[in-house]
Amino acid sequence: MAKEINIEHKALKRLNKSDPKAFEYLFHTYYDQVHGFVTSTLFDKTFAEDITQSVFVTLWEQRKNLDTNKNICSFLYTIARNKVYRQTERLILQKKHQEYVGENNIDYLDIEDEVNNIFLQKIISDLIEELPSARKEIFKMSRQKEMNNKEIASQLYISEKTVETQIRRSVLFLKKRIQHYI
Repeated sequence: MAKEINIEHKALKRLNKSDPKAFEYLFHTYYDQVHGFVTSTLFDKTFAEDITQSVFVTLWEQRKNLDTNKNICSFLYTIARNKVYRQTERLILQKKHQEYVGENNIDYLDIEDEVNNIFLQKIISDLIEELPSARKEIFKMSRQKEMNNKEIASQLYISEKTVETQIRRSVLFLKKRIQHYI
């Protein structure tokens, strides 16, 4: 037993100095114990492997702050316990959230689509403002006031062909510029 403690103490000192071989030794020595502990305390076993790996990542990250005189096993179990608690909290919150969404019929895809539509409308509105003033006026009359080409031509004293050309140019401009956002 004293020999094991001495080997562990030496491994911790070497780990403290960033020795990867010492880390590998500790990993192989304690992996099964930590994994068994995590598996036995976690509600959802699918996360046991990830949490166990995470415990050893934390060991490596904390290697320079380790008290080499302390029991490494206790340190690993403390890390594992905290990670299990956090994972369990996440799972409980996730379940509560799903229940809430189910009870309140919240459809987040609809909300996301609505946000995307508002964003797209804002972009289009900003792009329309970049059009030359005459073209902008024609385009707004066509799309926002829903006037036909003949009405626009009559009101602005221009030909229907000019109206058609200006609308086509506006649409091409918008299509070209909007591609950056889609």
